[in-house]
Amino acid sequence: MFEKQGIPTVTVGTDEFAGLLQLEAEQRGLSGLSRVIVPHPLGGLKPAAMQAKAAATVDALHRALLAGE
Repeated sequence: MFEKQGIPTVTVGTDEFAGLLQLEAEQRGLSGLSRVIVPHPLGGLKPAAMQAKAAATVDALHRALLAGE
């Protein structure tokens, strides 16, 4: 895993699965895993809706990556 090699990463997940993401991270010894949680769902969205969600997430991703440096 990149995190264990010191390479900053960010996991993106939806709010529907945030608890599962936390549990998996803890079980793998990565409780401090950087993550960005976005509103559910992502699947089945039309391209314009997906682009809007992506645009709304870019700043959070950027901050999370820089925090991992």
